Amino acid sequence: MHSGLDVDQMVMVRDRHRLNRLGKGKDKNPEQYQSLFEKSNAQVKARLARLPNIKLNQDLPVTQYADQLIAAIQKYQVIIVAGETGSGKTTQLPQIAMLAGRGLTGMIGHTQPRRLAARSVSQRIAEEVGEKLGESIGFKVRFNEQGSNDSIVRLMTDGILLAELGHDRFLNKYDTIIIDEAHERSLNIDFIMGYLKQILSKRPDLKVIITSATLDVNRFSAYFNHAPIFEVEGRSFPVEVRYRPISELSIGSSDDDEFDDFEENLPRAVVQAVEECFADAEEKGHPQHADILIFSSTEQEIRELQETLEKYGPKHTEILPLYARLGLSEQQKIFTPGNKGRRIIISTNVAETALTVPNIRYVIDSGFARISRYNYRSRVQRLPIEAISQAAANQRKGRCGRIAPGVCIRLYSEEDFTSRPAFTEPEIKRTNLASVILQMQSLGLGRVEEFDFIEPPDHRLVNDGRKLLVELGAFNEQKATLTQVGQIMARMPIDPRLARMIVGGSHFGVLNEILVVVSALAVQDPRERPADKQMQADQKHALFREADSDFLFYLKLWDTLKNSPETSSENKRRHFARQHFLSWLRLREWKQTHAQLVDLAKGLNLSFNEKTATYENLHRALLTGLLSFIANKTDERNIYMAVRQQKAKVFPASTLHKSNTAWVMAFEMVETSQVYLRTLAKIDPEWILLAARDLLKYHYYEPHWSKKTGLVQAYAQISLFGLIVEPKRLVNFEKVDHPAAREIFLRDALTTGNLGITPPFLKHNLLKLEEVERVEDKLRRRDLVVDEETVYQFYAERVPAEIASRRSFEDWRATVEPKQPRYLFIDDDALWQNDRPTTQQFPDYLQNGELRLATSYRFDPSHDEDGATVKIPVQALPQVDENRWSWGIPGWRLDLIEALLKSLPKDKRRHLVPIPDTAKKLMQSVDAVHLNQHIFKFLAFALRGEEITEKDFSFERIEQYLVPFIVVTDEKGRILEKGRDLAELKARCRTETHRPVKQLKGEFQQFPDNFVFEASQKVTGVVVKQYQALVPAKAFTALEQKDESGVVIQTFNDQHEAIKQHREGVIRLIHMQLGDLTRQLKKQISKPLFLAYSPLGEKAKLEQMLVYATLQLSIDTLPVNKAEFEALLKQVKQQFLTHGQQALEVISDIFVQWQDIRRQLMMLDGDIFGRSIDDIEDQLDLMQLSDFVYTQGSEVWLEYPRYLKALLMRLDRLPNNLKRDESAIADVDPWMDKLFKFKHKPELKEIYFMVEELRISLFSQPMKTKMPVSSSRLQKAWQRLGIQ
Repeated sequence: MHSGLDVDQMVMVRDRHRLNRLGKGKDKNPEQYQSLFEKSNAQVKARLARLPNIKLNQDLPVTQYADQLIAAIQKYQVIIVAGETGSGKTTQLPQIAMLAGRGLTGMIGHTQPRRLAARSVSQRIAEEVGEKLGESIGFKVRFNEQGSNDSIVRLMTDGILLAELGHDRFLNKYDTIIIDEAHERSLNIDFIMGYLKQILSKRPDLKVIITSATLDVNRFSAYFNHAPIFEVEGRSFPVEVRYRPISELSIGSSDDDEFDDFEENLPRAVVQAVEECFADAEEKGHPQHADILIFSSTEQEIRELQETLEKYGPKHTEILPLYARLGLSEQQKIFTPGNKGRRIIISTNVAETALTVPNIRYVIDSGFARISRYNYRSRVQRLPIEAISQAAANQRKGRCGRIAPGVCIRLYSEEDFTSRPAFTEPEIKRTNLASVILQMQSLGLGRVEEFDFIEPPDHRLVNDGRKLLVELGAFNEQKATLTQVGQIMARMPIDPRLARMIVGGSHFGVLNEILVVVSALAVQDPRERPADKQMQADQKHALFREADSDFLFYLKLWDTLKNSPETSSENKRRHFARQHFLSWLRLREWKQTHAQLVDLAKGLNLSFNEKTATYENLHRALLTGLLSFIANKTDERNIYMAVRQQKAKVFPASTLHKSNTAWVMAFEMVETSQVYLRTLAKIDPEWILLAARDLLKYHYYEPHWSKKTGLVQAYAQISLFGLIVEPKRLVNFEKVDHPAAREIFLRDALTTGNLGITPPFLKHNLLKLEEVERVEDKLRRRDLVVDEETVYQFYAERVPAEIASRRSFEDWRATVEPKQPRYLFIDDDALWQNDRPTTQQFPDYLQNGELRLATSYRFDPSHDEDGATVKIPVQALPQVDENRWSWGIPGWRLDLIEALLKSLPKDKRRHLVPIPDTAKKLMQSVDAVHLNQHIFKFLAFALRGEEITEKDFSFERIEQYLVPFIVVTDEKGRILEKGRDLAELKARCRTETHRPVKQLKGEFQQFPDNFVFEASQKVTGVVVKQYQALVPAKAFTALEQKDESGVVIQTFNDQHEAIKQHREGVIRLIHMQLGDLTRQLKKQISKPLFLAYSPLGEKAKLEQMLVYATLQLSIDTLPVNKAEFEALLKQVKQQFLTHGQQALEVISDIFVQWQDIRRQLMMLDGDIFGRSIDDIEDQLDLMQLSDFVYTQGSEVWLEYPRYLKALLMRLDRLPNNLKRDESAIADVDPWMDKLFKFKHKPELKEIYFMVEELRISLFSQPMKTKMPVSSSRLQKAWQRLGIQ
């Protein structure tokens, strides 16, 4: 066959370039040329000698065309061979090419779309030429090679050929390339054909043979400049097609609503179709030869159909599944059928082209397949179930016409079939193009858009592929070149994401572990879950699971396979794999892949780690390739938000399922019935920020000056592909927007004085500004001082443009101030609009008696503290004179008088117009004496001719700023109370001001020597008077017989409270000195008096009351030193029994009359005299008769006998005087209510006396009153007291 070849002149393709250089031009070297030529020619001759003995298989249709094909190969550079499956083109074409003289100057490269096919085809050809695999016939699939460069034919996957382009630009290893099954139109096939088209002109000796199913050949021919087409008939028998539609509608994919009904009815339809096939076999007389191939779309569907057929299908039939992930032993069952009778194979679309299932007579086609579709928007590789194309349907049909006539039952209608697209959409139209772009960049083939593809890819997919490379840090968009990382990645024949992880592994010092994980991710998952043993499989797999990360499963499994005694030998490893439901084949592939990747990494000089990887570093390395697949837990149950606003769920088999982990990364996002994240790990969002630096989007908000850090900062919301990774992170705003940061620095740090440090210039400028602002507040004007803008401009002119932080400002100041110390000082004159006004009438300390109270000013009518604010320590509050206080701030006195006049009722105001003039006259008449009386009293007296009284004035009807705002503080300056009503604040702080401030050590039985009644004390800068008092250690009522308890010294702020307590202390000290006198007095109490008092208490209580009452009458002055006390004691002792007699008479009178009143009250009928009885009991309650001497002063209880006498008189007259009594009660009732409500107020004593006198006048005439009294007089007295 090779006689036409001039072998003596032939050289190896790879040597041609070098020979050309040596033969002519500047590198011309005849000797070297001759030497190389001879060596190369010898290799060609050696290859010729090694050509196997070829005997074509005459049973195959293609061999009939052998001579035609040999001639065509020798004549044309590209030929297209079209032939259906079964024509034998796959195994015979390499042999025909050898017969045509190919394979001498380089190998015949023969590509297959699937690894499984590459291996089995090479085996078959080797067998046909009678050699062992690996001699003249070799194969090379990813990470597995048999044969060498000396082989004549090399079978390989299209991916391998693509990878070889990286280091063999012009494919100089090959003299012929056969692209098999080109109609499959995988991404690699499309790219290789485009590449071959480009190099054909540079390699005129290269022959290209394209094989394809008949339907698509014209397109290929046109693409290769109308290359000749050779059609080869398939070895096939007629196939009858029967349509048995499940649904009347045309269903496009699993996204259609009708698909659910289709899925539901599928098992029933399949059972019917199987029965129809077997009936047909029976009818045609070959019931035993009736193997059926059922095409289904998913593994799950296969399992369901298997269960249904085992349950409802024909008996004595073997039912086997077939799908890509199937274990080796199950695969063997299918390809080496036994003699068990009928078989039903249920398969995914793997059995459409590459794999030939033997003995099939019947095909049942559901019409659907899972097709990989990449969604460039969400970056999700979707796996929707779609209606297959006509080409695919015909491929399926062809599967049952291999050995005899067959029947194909389609579970869809003929209309549906004809409406479907002719071809399956090529992969380039529906997949991620990142790896193609990476290869093209690496090979210097320019832009994808300009590359001559058979069908150009969707520009959106191209953009997406480029974006992915940018995301992986492999591509520089601005320069449109590969980065250093990209160049390393381009030399790895694996998915760009996985390549990026390997580079990351080297960077993070975890390369050993990364290679294990990446090699596992590159092959199919070794885990198997047989339908009947899913639980056991899951339990076994769980042994290798690790919390927080599915990737660690692979490391743990790898470690076990490497180091466990259970896996020390090949046999043990096989057994271990079987035991743990792991595919031995895939484990082996994983191991080989790992070995290849280790070699690859060594070849790229990547650094291997010695230390074991940490969780963080391992996952940060993985994350470099998975930035598109990060997700954050949402509030919805088990729902995550992934990038590009895509919602997804954690795959149920993951270790993180239902773990509520906040942040995860996934190896893939797959859309089946839902979008699932698969193979996940828990991550820290901080890692994302570090890994995705240039991809992050920043949204800055709330720029502000930070005094603490000395920088203008802002918050950044950081997101990656639309997913917020960090909602609020503080950043240096100066680096984001320098001009804006500088303005904020000048305004918020310098102008307002918030620099964080106070250098001399700032202290000076702020004090000046405060001073002038205080003047504005006092004069209640806002036009005196320059505004903030002027100060800002002052700094803006002096501070250089590049300064926007405290540190840079300080560095600059250090260079300027040594030469110009006052460079940043603002002049006084620069702050005033005009001349500086006077403010003497607005003191910073307000004088009230001897108190000097700190005062500040504010001009802000909307604020509660508008006007003057005076700080009063709570200790000084009782000593503030309300009369002096009423005159307010000196500078606003004229305004105060004018405002008070304007607030008068109209009829009184009209006599005073013009009011401003009247106010000025009144102001001129005010002298120092007037300031000691209340301003209302002064005005009422001055205007008495106009019948104006104090009651006509009120502070509530004037502008609030005219009355100072009071802030009451404790000794530490903390605010206790605040407001403008001094009397109300005094009342609110009464418990605070009336309780003792402190107590000196010790208890005294004698008047102490160190006692000082009045002293001054400084409290928060205010000099306050304080008063000492002798306070009994025990209340008088609580004293027991021979009680030794004395007095203690306590200090009070309130003078009245101090005097009240001191009186009790003096009474106690004198009481201790009386000795026998008290016994004498107690003996004088008569039996009737004891009896009268008995309902109220015991005898001892009455005796104690008598002693206390006597002491009350005896003490008229209060001693403040020992001498005064001794004099008082002497005087009391002399007159004690006299006063005792007086007290005894009053007490006897009170209780005897009270006894009489009680008796009379009991005799009255409650139904008739109810109101009168209630009123009398109220009057008696107010007297507190059980212990009145302690609760009332002697001036009050000395009047009790008279009031009780009047009450007896009233009771005598009551039966005949009921109506008048009840009408008088109506007059007294409102006053009784007031007395009960305010009974603890000492100032009510005057009202009490008046009410009792009013009672005498109303109920007990002709008894005389002590003073003129009436309801109106009472009303006036009440108003004068001003109790609210």
